[in-house]
Amino acid sequence: MPARPGFDPRTLTDFQLDELTHRLTGRITRLLRTELRLDRERIGRLRDPRH
Repeated sequence: MPARPGFDPRTLTDFQLDELTHRLTGRITRLLRTELRLDRERIGRLRDPRH
């Protein structure tokens, strides 16, 4: 999705910045967990011994 003309992320309010951070954190966390699970599957260790 292309950025809107004239959009300046530095003008976001604290609330907007918190909302953006919350949305991105959820997506990034899911992607990271999936990657870690796939890595464990690749090496044959489905269980994470730290948990």
